[in-house]
Amino acid sequence: MENFCNYFCINWTFSIICCIFWIFSLAEGGSISEVVGSTVILPCKDESNETLVQLTWKTNGTTLFSFKPQVDLHTSDEATRRNIKITDSPPNALLIEDVQEFHSGNYTCEINTDARFLEQKWELIITGKSENVLMITVASVVPCVCCLIFILAWIILHRVRIQRAEAHSPTAGREREEDIYENCLGMHVNQQRSDNQSHCYQQRPR
Repeated sequence: MENFCNYFCINWTFSIICCIFWIFSLAEGGSISEVVGSTVILPCKDESNETLVQLTWKTNGTTLFSFKPQVDLHTSDEATRRNIKITDSPPNALLIEDVQEFHSGNYTCEINTDARFLEQKWELIITGKSENVLMITVASVVPCVCCLIFILAWIILHRVRIQRAEAHSPTAGREREEDIYENCLGMHVNQQRSDNQSHCYQQRPR
């Protein structure tokens, strides 16, 4: 029973952790989901105090923008075709107005400094309104399901622990001994009654 409880506890804990990780991975981790027609801003933050040498934005491996200090911003034909712009506030961020499904994909901001190379990646997911409603519904239902699973697991484990505690408690042992003693005493009394009745039948004159 103890091995079963440990195995059960480990499995439920692992399931809950996976659910929580999946929930938060939908909201964070470089993934952005938007509806068709909305405005999207993909930031590119350089939090270091190092000197910037070059900054490049790419989508699916294709260069969109390339910037060097004291040099004009280079805008590719792909950025123009997709109607993608680069903003000053926030600095070096991509701006996509009236976003469409063909804007979906992987976007990468590459930062070259005089000391190191930095890279920030974003996954942009563009969906229709009905699909977005479905994603919102799933994101709302999954936390509730995980909470219910956690509550049920806690209730089951709590009951198992109570049963194990009652089974190993001295009071339970004494109660079992008293029940056995009472059963044996009752059997002895019944045996005596049956012996007395048979003796009376034998002594009765014919």
